[in-house]
This record gives sequence, C-alpha cells and structure tokens, in this order.
Amino acid sequence: MLRCFKIGIFCCFVLACTFVCAQNDSVQFIQVHFLYGSKPARGHKKTEFKYFGGIHGGHVTIQIDSMDYGFEPSQGFHVFAHRKKYKSDYVDKRLSGTQRYPDGNKAVTFIVPVSKEQNERIRAIIYGYCSSTPYDYAFFGMRCAASTSDILAQIGLQKKRNRFLTISRTFYPKKLRKRMFRLAEKNGYKVVRQEGRSSRKWEKD
Repeated sequence: MLRCFKIGIFCCFVLACTFVCAQNDSVQFIQVHFLYGSKPARGHKKTEFKYFGGIHGGHVTIQIDSMDYGFEPSQGFHVFAHRKKYKSDYVDKRLSGTQRYPDGNKAVTFIVPVSKEQNERIRAIIYGYCSSTPYDYAFFGMRCAASTSDILAQIGLQKKRNRFLTISRTFYPKKLRKRMFRLAEKNGYKVVRQEGRSSRKWEKD
C-alpha cells in the first residue's frame, strides 16, 4: 500500500514537471522597440542633430533573443517605391544588454508573449527578409513602421491589410505605437519606458 502511494506521488510529480516545462516551451517573448521622433529643442540647435522625420520620425524594430531587426534605407531612398531597384535593407544588430537605445533617448519597449508557432513563424519571416529584402524603402511606401506592422500581422498580432492600407494606416511609428499601447492594455504586455534628454523636443503619445 505504501509502495503504491509513493509511486502515485512520483507520477504526480513527473506530470507536474512535464506540465510546467510544456508551459515554458509554449510561451516565448519578442520585443518591439520604438524610438520617438524628435527635433533639437530651443537653444540646442547647434549641439543637437536633426533626425530623419523630425518630430514625426523615430524608428521601430523587433528583437528576438539578443538580435534586433529593423527595416532601413540603403544608399538613400526613393520617394515612391521602385519595383526593381530597391534601396532597402533588413538590418540585424546584436544587443549586449536589454536596452535598445542609449540613455537620453526617449523610447518604449513592448514585451510581447508569443506561442511557439508564432515564434517560429516570425523567425522564418525575418531571416528571409534579412537574406533578401522584400520591398523598396520609400517615403510614400514601406518604411520601418509599415514593415513592422506587416510582420506582426503575419503572426496574428496586427490586423492583416493589403500593402496600400498597411502604408496609409502606419505612415510613421506613432500610429503603430498607439495600436501597441492598446494591445498592451488589453493583453497585459509589459511596457518599459525610457525618458529622453531635455535638449531635444520629443514626440508625445
């Protein structure tokens, strides 16, 4: 009787460990990093640079493990997308820590749980994009925010739209960032904020 009881306890322990491991394997995380748009503050125009896009600029990337991936122009960019001669790259960058941008830059990071299938899918998409850029980088076309929205839509984190609607509804990072804030509130994503230096005027949410 005692032996059966011990066997029963052992089996319960094994099942509990298996369940915990399965849970840990099934939930992984990606990070979506936003740098806010900005311009030199009054009195600092001689010491601060003008950034691409100014107050409505900024940048957005996706981090998987220690690698950060973002869509960027290459050797300039087109005003309207070119069908063959792309001026674009999907750039990967290894991060040495958890902070994407140096202190003094206003930024926000969304830590998003994904399933094993979503994790495998987004890796396949991004690795493919790094190998061969999928579209041209153009001012009136796909840029970092639209491209990120497109990738998130492919794994079910954004609504799927055609290319025109993706561009028009995500013309600059703030539009995607607002949607991410709504998702974070709805789904309980962890949000990490970073304050910007006072020598720049930063975009507001």
